[in-house]
Amino acid sequence: MAEAEPGARAGAGPLPDDARAVLAAARDAAAAHVNALHALRKLFAAEVGLAKVALVQALVFLLLAMVMLATAYGLLTALLVAGLRSFGAPWPLAIAIPLALSIALAGLAAWRAKALLRHADFEGTRRQIKLGLRGLADEPGQDAAP
Repeated sequence: MAEAEPGARAGAGPLPDDARAVLAAARDAAAAHVNALHALRKLFAAEVGLAKVALVQALVFLLLAMVMLATAYGLLTALLVAGLRSFGAPWPLAIAIPLALSIALAGLAAWRAKALLRHADFEGTRRQIKLGLRGLADEPGQDAAP
């Protein structure tokens, strides 16, 4: 019986060390998840700021497009129709030229607004969330879908 007690003590010694190692690994895993959530929050905040700026700029360009379309149509139609009519052009041609110019300016402003709205799609956040969800599905121990 005297020999059993030292063996029991020798076996009991590493158990607290193993428990501490498991606890340290759990803390490290939790810290990694918290750091990932903080990084995702920072990415989301940065994209909200970018989207806010892009939306404001897009609205400014849309407003510019509407103002340009209205003023260009009114002024160019009046000036060009009068000028073309004085040179003997028919009414349809006199109206079509300023109309085409107004449409071209409006199209240019709308194209610029569309280009700015690409910054408001939260692409990085969606990509990181998709990668995170895919990573959770690929963890071992999860049953794969048939």
